[in-house]
Amino acid sequence: MLNELNIQNFRLFKQFHLKGLRRVNLFAGKNNTGKTALLEALRIIAANAHVTVINNIISRRGQLVPGQEESYESLFNREILRQHKEETILLILGDINLKRKVNGKDNIQFQYSIPGRNGELTSSLTPFDHPKDGCVYLPFGNESVFPIKQLWDGIVLTPSEDEVIGILQRTIFPDLKRVDIREDRTLVRLGNEPLPIPLKNLGDGAQRLLLLAIALVSAKGSMLLIDEIEAGLHHSVQEHLWSLIFHYSKLWDIQVFVTTHSQDTVRTFTYLLEQPGNAELGAYFRLQKAHKSDDIEAISYDLERLENALESKLEPR
Repeated sequence: MLNELNIQNFRLFKQFHLKGLRRVNLFAGKNNTGKTALLEALRIIAANAHVTVINNIISRRGQLVPGQEESYESLFNREILRQHKEETILLILGDINLKRKVNGKDNIQFQYSIPGRNGELTSSLTPFDHPKDGCVYLPFGNESVFPIKQLWDGIVLTPSEDEVIGILQRTIFPDLKRVDIREDRTLVRLGNEPLPIPLKNLGDGAQRLLLLAIALVSAKGSMLLIDEIEAGLHHSVQEHLWSLIFHYSKLWDIQVFVTTHSQDTVRTFTYLLEQPGNAELGAYFRLQKAHKSDDIEAISYDLERLENALESKLEPR
């Protein structure tokens, strides 16, 4: 489990050091403060910089040009690139080093160094539709890229299927009986319905909760990353969801990293921290631009400070 994180020259982050990580970590902040970029960094770390994951991240931002290794420049801090256009630049993500090395005017190499392994990033043609992730990542805005069918195939007809059903029953569907996920559609069987019905008929929140349940069950023994957890969810559902995240993250040895824009999410997270046994499980951070620079910093809030900020209607998000 990560206790701290060091990032250098990655996207918005020039020099970023984060201490005090716990089992369940919530990150808030305004737009363009690096919340999604932080999850991307964690994805790369969890995958040991596997090229399919790096290509997937670049592709999702529309920055991957197959066959052009310069696509990897999009990972580096733009200001640092401008300042050191013809010099070697080092990008650090935990124990992973990515190096942009200039050898002459038209020869740029991208090298990586990981404990026990070194090499070059020369595979922008490598398929990226099925990244070899070392964690489970649930994005925001384009959930069609979430490998729901792939993950479900490893769950169906196992005890994990019952766990997914149980999570959905305790959040939104108390009468849920079965789920059937195929390439083209998802059906659910409810106790008060004679026939299965398409999940999409039940709204965006129902579809989001199914993805969250599958992601949580699939992340056993690893890392779970969730971008904008509140998307599509009514605030009344979030208390049940956070309760399950706290419970199962400890039971299944999952380290959870979540981002949010929602005050309701912060309030619900705080409420769960206040419950017996949870205070040491969770950590809250606000990402913001530093006052004396454009770099990103993380402000840690302990439970008392978070409660005071919410009570005084200050903005901890």
